[in-house]
Amino acid sequence: MNILLNYILFFTVIINPILEGRWVIERFITFEIVINSKNFQNLDAEQQIRGLEMYNLYLEGVDLNFTGDTVYFKDLKNEKIINKIGLWYIDKDTLIINDLEVMATYKYYIETLSECNLHLIPVLPRGLVGKGGSTFIKDTCS
Repeated sequence: MNILLNYILFFTVIINPILEGRWVIERFITFEIVINSKNFQNLDAEQQIRGLEMYNLYLEGVDLNFTGDTVYFKDLKNEKIINKIGLWYIDKDTLIINDLEVMATYKYYIETLSECNLHLIPVLPRGLVGKGGSTFIKDTCS
């Protein structure tokens, strides 16, 4: 019986039940930093409009859907929203997603995680935490 309880506890820690379900993007702060930058403001009007269109497309179409150890997520590529699939797990304060379609691993520092709110900040190659990140709202909370 004790072994069974240990297994249950182990899988509860590994597969975080709070993350289960669909999370819809609310803010893409990293992109907001770019939009407010001097470099973006110095672009010609056509480039600025294109950048803002990509930002709006991202906000309208991106979500994360955690089911067991699998995550279905969307990303922006070639000015289109694409569907992706990966395996995920949490290591301490970091969400790790292994993309199943390309050899890629994405790491995100979990700044906030509650029943309704998730704020992720990308972890850069040398382990540095990026700026901004993305804020998601659980679809059952909106």
